Amino acid sequence: MHVLPFTLVALFLWGLSAPSYGEPTPPSYAWKEGPAEVTLGEQAMLKLPAGYSYLGQKDTQRALKDMGNFPSGTELALVTGAGDQTQWFVVIRFIDAGYVADDDAADWDADAMLASMKEGTEAANEKRKQMGIAPITVRGWEEKPRYDKQSNKVVWAVSSQEQNGVGVNYNTLTLGRHGYISMNMVGSLEDLPQLKPHTNVLLTNLNFVDGKRYTDFDSTTDKVAAVGLAALIAGAAFKSGLLAKLLLLVVAFKKIIIIGIIALAALLTRIFKKKPAPVS
Repeated sequence: MHVLPFTLVALFLWGLSAPSYGEPTPPSYAWKEGPAEVTLGEQAMLKLPAGYSYLGQKDTQRALKDMGNFPSGTELALVTGAGDQTQWFVVIRFIDAGYVADDDAADWDADAMLASMKEGTEAANEKRKQMGIAPITVRGWEEKPRYDKQSNKVVWAVSSQEQNGVGVNYNTLTLGRHGYISMNMVGSLEDLPQLKPHTNVLLTNLNFVDGKRYTDFDSTTDKVAAVGLAALIAGAAFKSGLLAKLLLLVVAFKKIIIIGIIALAALLTRIFKKKPAPVS
């Protein structure tokens, strides 16, 4: 819900801004390097391949705060490339929504789902205008939703027209007994071929543990989600993917600093600078 957008990023660099006499000290995080097997709360396990780096729950929320974001408490981990120059990352979240019925996946209407996304985004553009932010327009599917019933995982990608370019949101959901795990990556449309493999690798290596799997659902005791899978995808794309990430953040000083993609690259390099740190 708080992955950085494509062309313009509104960051309030409180705590990250350079003092007048020098450069800021890069934050120190307890990175774990792959290959490794890491736990995601009490819900799932992630087999982290070589070439990837991982932050646990507490460090993930701290990193998001350091970037000027506001963690929701649903964050389980942050994963990025192992190199210091990496300019992408994925935040993994568990949403305790209940068991999500997948009955509609067999015959869902991708066009209707897209229309719902566009309608919701257009309505929310009114809020963007009140905040002095240019509206965005949902362009269309870059990858229509596809659901793997065997693994209970769904993938989709949708692009949006922003003021200074075209962004793309690459989304995944993994369904479990009590909710779902989301992974979302935002970038430029032209970078989608490079972004997709990373998300697909992580999705393949992420699985719920025994007792938390989708197939462990007990209809006599477990909560059922208020919406089905199709509605969840439309809502996730709107709430988590195309709008919430692009709304300006609010902090005490209410001072907005707009930085471009070049400055963003430098910021990510500073925040994700890998320094050896003990991992308990």
